[in-house]
Amino acid sequence: MAITIRRLVFILIFFLLTGGFFVQKARAASLTSVSDTITTSRPSASAPLTSNQAASAGQVTINDNGSIFLASDSAVLWPDTGETLNTVNVASMSAANTPSSNQRIVYFTNTAANTHHAGDPITTAITTTHKIQFTTISTVPASGKIVLTFPGTAVTTASPSATTFSFNGLTTANSASNISYKLDGTRTCTFAIATSGQTPTITCTVDAGGSVVGGTVITFLIGCADSSSNETSCTTNSPRLINPTKSAAAGTADNWKISIQTQDNNSVTLDSAKATIGTIESVQVQATVDPTLTFTIAPVSGAINTGNTTGCTNTESVNSGIASTATTINLGILNTSTINISAQLITISTNASGGYTLTATSSGHLVNPATGIWIPDSTTPTAMTINVPWFGIHPCGLNVTSIWYTTTRNDATGGGTGAKYGWPTQSTAVTLASASTGPIGNTAATGGVGAGLTSVEYAGAVDVTIPAGTYYSVVTYVATATF
Repeated sequence: MAITIRRLVFILIFFLLTGGFFVQKARAASLTSVSDTITTSRPSASAPLTSNQAASAGQVTINDNGSIFLASDSAVLWPDTGETLNTVNVASMSAANTPSSNQRIVYFTNTAANTHHAGDPITTAITTTHKIQFTTISTVPASGKIVLTFPGTAVTTASPSATTFSFNGLTTANSASNISYKLDGTRTCTFAIATSGQTPTITCTVDAGGSVVGGTVITFLIGCADSSSNETSCTTNSPRLINPTKSAAAGTADNWKISIQTQDNNSVTLDSAKATIGTIESVQVQATVDPTLTFTIAPVSGAINTGNTTGCTNTESVNSGIASTATTINLGILNTSTINISAQLITISTNASGGYTLTATSSGHLVNPATGIWIPDSTTPTAMTINVPWFGIHPCGLNVTSIWYTTTRNDATGGGTGAKYGWPTQSTAVTLASASTGPIGNTAATGGVGAGLTSVEYAGAVDVTIPAGTYYSVVTYVATATF
């Protein structure tokens, strides 16, 4: 019993005597308020061609690996031996499994001039600016370091990587013009950038003139075309780093960890932390606007036009004595001492981007069916004169072309030397008004006041050679919108 007690005492004494040799080593603290904000979270796209692409092709078929090419993207078709790089603009991307399982088609707005083989990649590099921010715990001494480490292996090319953010030509030599930063407002950085094949790091070595004390908020903006230091924002944003390509399932973010360390002047870690950022597909939003076209014919009484004076004067009025309707025109009794005028208002509005055209055809001359005699006319617009037989229509409005009128206008009584009157045939339409761009409407927001308004005068004149009788014709108007 005594022996056992002595052994326990010995063991206790041993631990008491040797405990001083097991003092715990101090550990680095975690940096606080750590974040990495990127200007876009959209992944880059990179996919291999599944078949050879011919020269001057307007599309390629790719392996569906989750890469998304969106309209207006600039895409690069990379060459292999004996081929030439091509840059194309993306028009759209087909649905999944088109034309075959696990395939998609990428359509171009232009064509790829050169051939590319199956397996060659097509890529769209999505560039971004990283705003890395944190608060120090320990003081970073003069000539100490701040090290930003990205995942994977460093890539300096302009093509995207599947495992890291490509540095896209960012080097030690050009770092001053591509990284803005703020330490404490007085200290400055000398940057070193990892080259290809190494761990992708950006190292800031603090100048030898002083330290950065604990509790300082430090900011780095990687991808700023601003050579000045002590910046908290970019005066000129020039995204530089290229986002990785997609790896996670559709709709799920790929997470990337950026390591941040502060070090002393012997490269011993003082404090550290990691910032996690996610890249995820952009959401493509789509909506459809149906094409619209309104087309109306209305009677005119009194002044022929209001607000659309091109080709007409505001003092012109109908004078036939018989009111027009939406479907009838009666010029009344034609005589040798005046030009009889009636009118209608044609209104067109459309959301067509290519504008519209208003044309007219007719059943034939203004003819007396009992005698077969008609009042003279022509598809070529011609000025009318009192006591000279003539019949036709004359449009006026913002989109009426000058073939319908002369540059001067002197016809307060209607007709006169300013207006020209023409009459279509069944086989030869005449264009009354047109606009090459739209939308077209009747307000300032949709094409200007009166943009879609066309006043149409109907006019007739006779002399003593025109026999008595009732004369008839039918005119048909066609509005064509260009979508």
